Amino acid sequence: MIKVIAACVIGAALAGGATVVATNLATESTATAEPVNETLYNYGDR
Repeated sequence: MIKVIAACVIGAALAGGATVVATNLATESTATAEPVNETLYNYGDR
């Protein structure tokens, strides 16, 4: 039973760490993005 509880605790810690890393990477990529001055949906000239 102790092994199951330990596995749950380790899994929760790994999931939390992965969430923090993914959030930091997503924040850094959006912080360096430049705004676009064009229309969002540009299907070409008509």
